Amino acid sequence: MVIILSEKIKKSTLVSVCGLTTALSVALLFLGGVSYILSYTVPMIVGIFNIILKQTFGKTSAWITFVSTSLISLMLVSDKECAMMYIFCFGYYPIIQEDINKIKYRGLRVFTKLFIFNLLVALAQLILVYVFCIPFLEDGDSKVFILIFALMMNIIFFFYDIILVRVLFLYKHKFEKHIKRIFR
Repeated sequence: MVIILSEKIKKSTLVSVCGLTTALSVALLFLGGVSYILSYTVPMIVGIFNIILKQTFGKTSAWITFVSTSLISLMLVSDKECAMMYIFCFGYYPIIQEDINKIKYRGLRVFTKLFIFNLLVALAQLILVYVFCIPFLEDGDSKVFILIFALMMNIIFFFYDIILVRVLFLYKHKFEKHIKRIFR
């Protein structure tokens, strides 16, 4: 029995929503291969679905959808960089963001966010290079490019963090009651 904010939702409804969200997420991740910029923006958009799932159906539903989307996208999505950005950077973060934001000290909170993000970006790039044989630098080894990439990813993450807070606020105050009414 799944209980969300003292409302009971049928397991079949929960499984259906998670399955449909996974299917939509994987379909959108296919778009990541259309252009290079979409390899980074599509995983961010797909990650936002996890906010809605977490808020409406609970963390377990969001984690199940994240894991299933990750596994299916690794198998089916041709743009592995897009799949890896979802898995290691932008898919899990909406699920844990509220927990990290509960850290009392702002400096520790920011350090935790950046440490986790940078560690996982580095891990994603290593997997892309050594497992999928996708070169990080196609035009030679430029340490300046690596620094610029790291800086840009941190700036993108900073704005993604702000956008997630705003999307969550908007969802809670404008859409949540309507969506919960649909799934009663």
